Amino acid sequence: MRKFFLLSAATLLSAVVSAQTVARMDDLKPEQKSMAVSLKLTGELSTTGNSDYRQLRDLCFQMRSVDLSEAQSTAIPNNAFHSRHQLEQITLPTAAKSIGSQAFFACDKLGKITIPAGVETIGAAAFSGCTALEEITIKGAPQIAEYAFARLEGLKTVRVDSKVPPKADATAFYGINRQNVKLIVPTGSEKLYRKAAGWSLFFNDAKEKYQVSYPPYCLVPFPAELRLQKGADLKVKTAWNIIAADGLSNEAEQARRVLTERIGNIVNSRQRGTQITLALDNSLSDDEAYTLAINSKGVTAKGKTARGVFYALMTLDQLLRGNGSTECADAIPALFISDKPRTHVRELMVDPARTFIPFEDLKAFVPEMARYKLNAMHLHLVDDQAWRIEIKKYPQLTAQASSRWGQDDIQMPYKGYYTQEQMRELVKLGAEYHVDIVPEIEMPGHEVAAISVFPELTCHQRQVPVRTTCGVSNELLCPGNDFTYEFLGNVFKEIVDIFPSKYIHLGGDEAGNPALDCWTDCPKCQALKQKLGIKTTDRSENWRLQGYLFDRMIELLRDKYGKTPMFWYESDFKEIQPGCVTFAWRSGQTQEALDAAVRNNARIMLCPGEHCYFDYPMSKGDMPEVNWGMPATTLKDAYSLDPAWGMNEKFEQNNLFGVAGTLWSECIPTVERIYYQAYPRAIALAEAGWTKQQNRSWEGFLTRLKPTMKDMMRRGITCSLEVNGEK
Repeated sequence: MRKFFLLSAATLLSAVVSAQTVARMDDLKPEQKSMAVSLKLTGELSTTGNSDYRQLRDLCFQMRSVDLSEAQSTAIPNNAFHSRHQLEQITLPTAAKSIGSQAFFACDKLGKITIPAGVETIGAAAFSGCTALEEITIKGAPQIAEYAFARLEGLKTVRVDSKVPPKADATAFYGINRQNVKLIVPTGSEKLYRKAAGWSLFFNDAKEKYQVSYPPYCLVPFPAELRLQKGADLKVKTAWNIIAADGLSNEAEQARRVLTERIGNIVNSRQRGTQITLALDNSLSDDEAYTLAINSKGVTAKGKTARGVFYALMTLDQLLRGNGSTECADAIPALFISDKPRTHVRELMVDPARTFIPFEDLKAFVPEMARYKLNAMHLHLVDDQAWRIEIKKYPQLTAQASSRWGQDDIQMPYKGYYTQEQMRELVKLGAEYHVDIVPEIEMPGHEVAAISVFPELTCHQRQVPVRTTCGVSNELLCPGNDFTYEFLGNVFKEIVDIFPSKYIHLGGDEAGNPALDCWTDCPKCQALKQKLGIKTTDRSENWRLQGYLFDRMIELLRDKYGKTPMFWYESDFKEIQPGCVTFAWRSGQTQEALDAAVRNNARIMLCPGEHCYFDYPMSKGDMPEVNWGMPATTLKDAYSLDPAWGMNEKFEQNNLFGVAGTLWSECIPTVERIYYQAYPRAIALAEAGWTKQQNRSWEGFLTRLKPTMKDMMRRGITCSLEVNGEK
């Protein structure tokens, strides 16, 4: 097992004192980038593709100090140092004229920053979440965008040299503790700063405008029916009284959470206050259906089931949010909403196999999904690059295959796994938010991590290391080997005990399309072919071996454990086993997958790459700038997904299972970057999966997305701002 050696504190200190000076990042070897702690760059820095900034951010994982003062760089690009948690000190280029959006998002060890005099613009959320930032010095008078310096918990001093207040969005310094922060401006300028947008926040007499939420402009997904009613608005900034029917104790707690997060003054139900009533209504036509009625006296949320009541609360949360610039609007107009979903599975797949997601961060993903009525988290727990789930029968899997060094050109340690108790805790949390947790164990391909521990799983019992690159391995589980079935049977016995979900995903992709070679010259596979009556000995019918392996696992899960197996559709699956769900994922092959589902009377999940692969950049040049050739999946691409793919109502009723977005993490090295890749496209997918086609509008969605993204920035959630991105 590889050991990871990081630099000692003394070595780090020495390296910071003696920064290595180079003109550009290409002057350094890969290992030098990986070990770099302090760098000074003096050349003309590139900003696109595998740029100097991308390399500084992604390849120098131990970087503490960067000096760009002499660099020829007029623009610090968007996301330049996004979520670089080790960065403690940076000197910006003297020649800099702009700092891009989220350039230093969540650089939470950065202590001080000086904005050079020539900087003209500071982008949205540029320094948001830099919680250790104590001192900001602004030499010139740049225009400061929304949330540029938001959520700076440690901020103590802001020094501005300009006598005239730089133009700043009202939210530019959102979340500062005005009692602890000292604003230093030129003598005689305080009166101007006191009255200036953005800067008035530093003074005690700052006031917020009264805001009435406007539902047609703030709800995503858009509801089936929304009617504004006559009557007085509901004033929300008051005490609330929660009344819940039997069986809705969880939803009562969710209501308390929503109201407390937005308003902050919830009282217990024995005291008077604005009333919110939670109730069940069996007359509603769908298990996820709800109604929401609001008038000047209070709120009534009804659902066919507890899930419906919960979704009514998620809609209420968005109404409370209003335009997104503050925690809460002051009032909501009288209204009535009746709503239900178009599809019943609206899923996000996350991939901790490539980049491990620490458990607390994985949990935090659940409530963010639920805000937009996404209701399933698909966990890609194993792959060639790691095995991430504890299996008590085989402790070697996590002991030996949950760590590796590197992913393609990113030379850094990747390690971690989830215990069974942690997964049970995640399942419990998911239930509270009505998010189903669906595990995936890949087979027969994408299993190099397991093979690295148990070579006997393969045809030739070759010892191979855990994979450190993307792509497809020729090492597959051997379908002619009895140990393969023993191993998988033992793994699934524990998986079904951990995850109560009705569904288990079996992978199945990129193993037989085209058929790979390892089965062709395997004596056990040739013997299995003879047993199955397969007369060819070349690779042409290797797909039938995969079918045999799948049939055995499907029968185990379906017949013994009562689970519904899922798998990635490949064109060589000539038949889809009864009761299974297949996923249409390959770009350009969706219609073929749908036709197969109809032909086999099977259900199908829509996640075609051209609409639903959120690991792809949201526009040309967006993160990840360097990958294996991914196209852009724009926000409009994600929104334009038709879950029925233009087919008839019969298909939608009988075959359509739901929609899913995928977040493969080969090129996503930090937790924050997962959010960045997911949002806002996951919100577009949520509306595509929830809202009927006739109620959807791209222009309307963009209008409603604005307060949603403002709210995300206010809460410190990163997301791509390339809303109108190009291919």
